[in-house]
Amino acid sequence: MMCGAATPQAIDKATGEIRAATGDRIASPDKSRLQRSLGSNYELGRLIGRGGFAEVYIVHDRRLKRDLALKALRPDLVISDHLLQRFRREAETVAALRHPHIVPIYDIGEADGIGYLIMPYIQGESLRALLSREGPRPVREACRILLEAADALDAAHDAGVIHRDIKPENIMLEGKGRRAQLMDFGIAKAIDTSDSGPGLTSTGMLVGTPHYMSPEQAAGEPHLDHRSDQYSLAVVGYQMITGSLPFDGDSTRAVLFQQMVGVPKSLRDMVPDVPAAVAFAIDRALSKEPKDRFPSMAAFAEAIAGPDAWPLGASTLDSITAAPSLEQSRPTAGVPTSPGTPRRRWLPVAAIATVAVVASGIAYWQTRPESPAVAAPDSAAVTDSATASVASAPADSSAAQTAASATTGTPPAPAPGPASPAVPAVTCQSAYTAERWTEAARACTTEAGSGSATASRRLASMYTRGVGVAQSDSLAAVWYRAAFAAGDAQSGFRLGVMYANGVGVTQNDVEATSLLRRASDANVAEAWPVLAERYEQGLGTRRNEQEASFWYRRSAEAGNRAAQFNLGQMYLRGRGVSRSDQDAAVWFSRAAEQDHPGAEYELGMMYIRGRGGLAKDEAVGVQWLERAARQGHTEASKELEKRQRP
Repeated sequence: MMCGAATPQAIDKATGEIRAATGDRIASPDKSRLQRSLGSNYELGRLIGRGGFAEVYIVHDRRLKRDLALKALRPDLVISDHLLQRFRREAETVAALRHPHIVPIYDIGEADGIGYLIMPYIQGESLRALLSREGPRPVREACRILLEAADALDAAHDAGVIHRDIKPENIMLEGKGRRAQLMDFGIAKAIDTSDSGPGLTSTGMLVGTPHYMSPEQAAGEPHLDHRSDQYSLAVVGYQMITGSLPFDGDSTRAVLFQQMVGVPKSLRDMVPDVPAAVAFAIDRALSKEPKDRFPSMAAFAEAIAGPDAWPLGASTLDSITAAPSLEQSRPTAGVPTSPGTPRRRWLPVAAIATVAVVASGIAYWQTRPESPAVAAPDSAAVTDSATASVASAPADSSAAQTAASATTGTPPAPAPGPASPAVPAVTCQSAYTAERWTEAARACTTEAGSGSATASRRLASMYTRGVGVAQSDSLAAVWYRAAFAAGDAQSGFRLGVMYANGVGVTQNDVEATSLLRRASDANVAEAWPVLAERYEQGLGTRRNEQEASFWYRRSAEAGNRAAQFNLGQMYLRGRGVSRSDQDAAVWFSRAAEQDHPGAEYELGMMYIRGRGGLAKDEAVGVQWLERAARQGHTEASKELEKRQRP
């Protein structure tokens, strides 16, 4: 299974099956012709591999005293001057690429109609050989290989070169460090367009490897772009991490069908400790529609090294600052976290840099001369729900006195007695409660830098609203993450919402659902209906209506009217729960009492039809419809218009 070894490479268009590449069916290039073409500078050595496109030989460079590799194309694929010209043009384009993770082309030639390339002889093995021998790779190693390959592909795409045949055989691992080296750039494109028609070789075969083909390539689309390579690399990544392919079948037709319509098993269901960023990146890159994938390989690589993935350049996990996560109180069902195993979470590199900058600011604030503090005007500021309970907490008299003193710039009156009491120090809580935002920024930054979860959350809220500090969603995300790592579940909810909406961070459904689930398990009631909706829609996790009904029920019992309505809908349709009109009527009634227009409409129709254990009463039903229509419910308005017609 070394590079160039005999592996299935092409699909017979007549039968739809893989056509094996074996020595007795494919003519080998004539070694004497190859040697004559090489001349006296190169000595053609032994055959070291054979594949669907070519045979690979060792070639000794007599002038520079080094071994090289010669790849000679199969004679049955190259039969016309037109194809040879295409092959030369593609090789010239690839030869212009200069990248540390792309195997360069040293020379190109032709021997009596047989095209060949001369490349370095890589001291190593292919990724296919490694996977066959040792099985799935550790996540860290798999991510490193993916990032190196993605970087190479990004450079190639910028130069207008599409690989079209990314697979483990074409990823060489060089040396002890197993540095990724991509090879065979442009060969597939050079071969797969011929006089026979788009996508076909001269022998009537579709070029490519079914298990790694993008859906558009599997469908035979003639014009592929860089996003096809992204899909193929994601398949390789999935295989490296899980040890299995995302799509398989008993025949080539079955595999191609799965590539076009199949849904792979969740990566984190198979390997629970995969970072959410990695799972998200591979899942998105495996999208069926090219427009749903990342816009570039650089964006794909950025997502792989996302906010919850370790800095991949670090030598050991111990070199990374980590904080223990919250333990889940309820087993995970289809969520990208390991049941009963706390996940380690890391601040992104940008966050570490930010903390360093903030620390410098702390030192400045602590050493500069004191000056009378002036409260920043913020009458329009509205405290968000994550900090409402903190902002509404009453300040003690000493804090209020300090606040008044700071606002007016005059010292407080001394207390009676022989000795004046010590002036209480300004704290994050006192300044935040008194809405002295400049002082709050200083105090909260100091305390947050010391590991205070509450101070980190308050500081994040200040960055969100732009009070006391310049508004910055990205810094808000940094401090919410720090607070969550320190044990503040409310901050986990806030951060999850930011990931869901792409505010301050790169939008990431997997990370959002993971954070929301952990916040929900920590009894953050605000997270329950949001998590339920994500389970219902399959956002960031496998769709699971039973889990959705569980979290809708918790939120509904806590009085959330939207959750009450959604739970009623699930009972009405039997989704995630046993179908029950009576239970549906109960939850619609509770939501309708809180003026939910959808619930008012559903309850009105149940009264009109006499369903759900409700006595049939058209007058009461119409009243509920009228309430819903007044709130703009379209279906309620239509139903009322229908009843008013003569």
